[in-house]
Amino acid sequence: MRKNILKVAAAVLAAVMLASVPTYFAVARDNELKEAQRALARTDEAMKDLTAELESSKASYREECDELKTRLDALGAERDGLEGRLEEAENALEEAQAKIRELSQPFRFDPDGPEYQTLYPDFYAPQPLDASQAPDKTVYLTFDDGPSARTDEILKTLESEGIKATFFIVGRAGEANKSRLKAIADAGHTVGMHSWSHDYKKIYTSVEAFLDDMYKVFTLIRDETGTAPTYFRFPGGSLNSYDYGIYQDIISEMLRRGFVPCDWNMSAQDATKTPLPVEDIISNVLSAGNVARGVVLMHDSSARTTTARALPHLIEKLREKGYTFAALTPDTKPVMFNYRSIS
Repeated sequence: MRKNILKVAAAVLAAVMLASVPTYFAVARDNELKEAQRALARTDEAMKDLTAELESSKASYREECDELKTRLDALGAERDGLEGRLEEAENALEEAQAKIRELSQPFRFDPDGPEYQTLYPDFYAPQPLDASQAPDKTVYLTFDDGPSARTDEILKTLESEGIKATFFIVGRAGEANKSRLKAIADAGHTVGMHSWSHDYKKIYTSVEAFLDDMYKVFTLIRDETGTAPTYFRFPGGSLNSYDYGIYQDIISEMLRRGFVPCDWNMSAQDATKTPLPVEDIISNVLSAGNVARGVVLMHDSSARTTTARALPHLIEKLREKGYTFAALTPDTKPVMFNYRSIS
């Protein structure tokens, strides 16, 4: 009897224990669920805070951007104003410089003189006329009619030889080769005027026609190189069959404006229909003999291929004769043809 009671008790205890297991796990899962819900709630709250902070940052950023844009617009307007003032100042400076050049000329135009004296009030040399220096045993290499591809070759030779030279440019060629024109000046060579058109029949019809043509090449050189030219060379030289009637008037007017004319006393004689042999070019220059001071006429137009090739050999020959080399400068006395009255 007692054994049966114990069995029953044990069975009851086991049943109770088995019944309590699901309850334990259910409570544990419920606690875990509640903890997860609380964590989710905390995450939601944090997300709300971050969202609010983000919106606040966006608003602040938009305000900052708007402020920066306003400041940028104001600076842009200020810059436009400064550019306008700068342009006005540059124009005023250019006018003042032109006036200074005009006032600095040793000869002022005569109110009763020729009307062409009043043409182009900014067409004056950048400094008063000097042209007084004439050193012996000096050669001035000069090149007419460029710039062109030949100019590139000549510049390389001059650079390798350590020589400065003078280039009398034709305006039409310079307009088409502005980078070469600037390269001449940047290399330290002198740039002079040789007319715009090189059209003898046109430029020698009158003093006015000559001034019209030269003024165009003057402004091109000044604008592209930053320096107004002082020297000029007449197409065909200062005394030729086209300017007989007016060459004295032209020279007088150009001198009055401070410009220095320059002819030559040594010549390559290379302005030919077909390029001369290198040997002939060298011989032509040296045929002038032992001049005390030589201005050599050569050409750097596109067809003058042999002139470019002859240059290094010519330099060598002239050095052997004891010459040094220089570019024409405003204080260099020019070589001029002998003038005579034309009856």
